Amino acid sequence: MRTGAKCLASPTSAGLTTRFDSLLIRSLTSVSEIPRNIWDEMLPAEPENWDQYSSLEKVSPQGFELGALAAFDAEEIVAAAPLFRFVYRIDTSLHGPWQRLMNGIYTRWPRLLSFPVVGIGSPMSDNCAMGFSSRLSERGRLQVFEGLLVHLAAEAHTNRSALSVIKSLNTAQVLEEPLVRYGYRRMKSLPVVMLDLRYTTLDEYLDSLPRKIGSYLRRKMRTVDQVRIEYRSHLTGLEERIRELFESTLTQSKVHYHDFENLHPNYFRQIVEDAGGSARLMLCWRGNELLSFQIFLVGGSRVLACHIGMQYPEARDLNLYFINWVKLIEFAIDHRIPCVDMGATTYTTKLLFGGYLDARLLYFRFRNPVWNSILSPLASFFDFERNDPELQRLLQSNDPPVRRGRGDRFPRSPTTRSSNRL
Repeated sequence: MRTGAKCLASPTSAGLTTRFDSLLIRSLTSVSEIPRNIWDEMLPAEPENWDQYSSLEKVSPQGFELGALAAFDAEEIVAAAPLFRFVYRIDTSLHGPWQRLMNGIYTRWPRLLSFPVVGIGSPMSDNCAMGFSSRLSERGRLQVFEGLLVHLAAEAHTNRSALSVIKSLNTAQVLEEPLVRYGYRRMKSLPVVMLDLRYTTLDEYLDSLPRKIGSYLRRKMRTVDQVRIEYRSHLTGLEERIRELFESTLTQSKVHYHDFENLHPNYFRQIVEDAGGSARLMLCWRGNELLSFQIFLVGGSRVLACHIGMQYPEARDLNLYFINWVKLIEFAIDHRIPCVDMGATTYTTKLLFGGYLDARLLYFRFRNPVWNSILSPLASFFDFERNDPELQRLLQSNDPPVRRGRGDRFPRSPTTRSSNRL
């Protein structure tokens, strides 16, 4: 296997090691053990960059262990990705009566519904940052990916993890043949809404929408003069207020995802101020009162919306949700960034802006082959897409949203976070 990316990290540092053909695959305690220039070469122009993943490790939710893995060919890193471990409740995707039933079962028999998991990706992202060296051929990437699967199985065995997972793959990343051969089953995670922008001004973008929708968004923006928009790259003095607004918005949601909603007390400050300059904070003020915020990440390929928080009922009275999105779209257009990743959930409203659904897939395998045979057929019951009521209404409507997700066998830009779910 021939590559040219020289590695500054040592392939003999601490962590589980697996040998596969000429490769050495190693678990690392942090993404920061992988040189930044190597990570950037394999995952170019990504808003969720080396700094962001390194920063997230410092504020992982209770019970989550975040790290990384890297594949070495001699002393060269030829693949890398985040790695995570935690105990997962298999009923996380369920809502309504089913969720209430499962909560009752979990209260009495928690081990019946929860499994130790080890996975490639991040439980705090809707994207899988799995990168390969650009020097690898397609055959070489297949070989390296197979090595990652072998290493993941070794991790599961060593740590007695019931489930191995590759999380949030877009279909451009799917390497189907090795996954099937190693016994992985597929289920759908929640898609994200992607908005492509080929416009030079906000007015040009609004004019491109269907007439009624363009007029509707312009009406929503009439209240923008009643607030003051500010952009920052720090949270100084606002930490408590940001958390209040986030929790206020969380209570408005009709769907909840257990441990994925429990953020570390320092989470917002960490991802904004320790992300190497890629994070921005959009604030909406009325006088001296902060009414809303939106945190987003800026990359060369797209702007990625992370979190939004608003005060109610002012948010509805002033159309703050629409103002936040229109101003974020304007930011992307002004900075010549060709795409906005709007994240998952609240699909009906987000799709008004002209975007499409971009598929996310989750591949899993039980370590115990008997469980894999018995429980895998039940996976569709816990499918995230199937269990999201709003998404199902949209997909079954007379005018279903545009869906994409068929792409190259290997990604040109390997990943394309608002919500945090497995």
